[in-house]
Order: sequence, then C-alpha cells, then structure tokens
Amino acid sequence: MTPHRPPHTHLPHFQVCGGEALLAAGSTGPLWRVTQGAFRLDRPNRDGSTFVQLALVGDLVGVEGLCAAPYTCTATALMDSQAGMEPVGSEINRYKLLAQGFLQQQRRALDTVQLRSGPIGGRVGHLLKLLGRQADGSVVALARKALPSLSELALIVDSTPETVCRELKAFLPARPRQRRAPSVWQTAPALGTAA
Repeated sequence: MTPHRPPHTHLPHFQVCGGEALLAAGSTGPLWRVTQGAFRLDRPNRDGSTFVQLALVGDLVGVEGLCAAPYTCTATALMDSQAGMEPVGSEINRYKLLAQGFLQQQRRALDTVQLRSGPIGGRVGHLLKLLGRQADGSVVALARKALPSLSELALIVDSTPETVCRELKAFLPARPRQRRAPSVWQTAPALGTAA
C-alpha cells in the first residue's frame, strides 16, 4: 500500500493494488472507507476462506473496530482501489458510524443474494453494475482489462470461469479483431496452369 493524500481531505488515503489486502481477519486497526474500486471480504475457515460480500465505493470496512473487536474478514482489493481512514471522534459520531455500518450490511447482504442466486446472466450483470459504481452514484462501464480475473468473478457469482467468460460477452463490447492477410495459397496461381 502506498500512502496517497487527495487534495480534498487531511486524512491519509491508501492505494491498494488488485489482489493486495487492506486488512486481515483477526487483526485490529482503524475504520476504513472505500473511496475508489472494490474490495472482496472473505472470512477464514478450515479450508482457506469463504467469500462473504463486497465493499464498494462509500462503504465502511472494519466496523468491528468500533466495538473494540478484531476484524472478522480479510478485505482484498478486486482491482486497483483506494481507501481512507475514517475518523471516529466523539461517541455520537461512533454511533452514527455504527448505524451506517448496520444499514450498509443490509444492502450488501441483499447484493450478495443477487450475486449468488438466479440466472447467471443476471448475476454477472449485477456484479458489473456494482463494480462500475462511482463515488457520485453514477455507474460507468468498465473495460475488460479493469475487471478482476475470471476466477475471482466466478467465485463471487458462484459459477465457473468459463461460464463467466461466456456471459461477459453479452455485457462487454467485442474486442476488435485483427484482419488477417490472405494466405500464400490464396494468392498464388493454380498449379499446372499455363502462364
């Protein structure tokens, strides 16, 4: 993580590259707010970890810290993302942040249900909409190269990478195809013909 200070705030923001963790389950630390990109929240278990939900632009991450508890999930950037430490301040502000975290949890739980049930085309479409959401609430179409890997997308929508790849074709513009030059055999005169 590289510290980065946007001009509109005095709090440090951290750029987190895709695949890097912002925080780890079991550790303690500050409350974070996602300011760009998206994070995957996973809970450790005996077999590795289980996908829990996404943390999107504007979401709080590490709300457990408001209750003096360790983080329950590891937050890993799905793409190049950014998060800033959220100031807690007074007890009144702490309660406001807890309320925000509670309401956010309900929204993300509903998103997770949509991401993991129903027709696969709907799941992939909903995921692309969530990943394209900007800080101002608008949704932008992401370029294919800006998306997480097919295996990560498949994990989130509970499918296979091959199926997700097929479904992405319906949502993303086709890649321009290179025009192939005609082969030598097509341009050479037929054998055995008089010249």
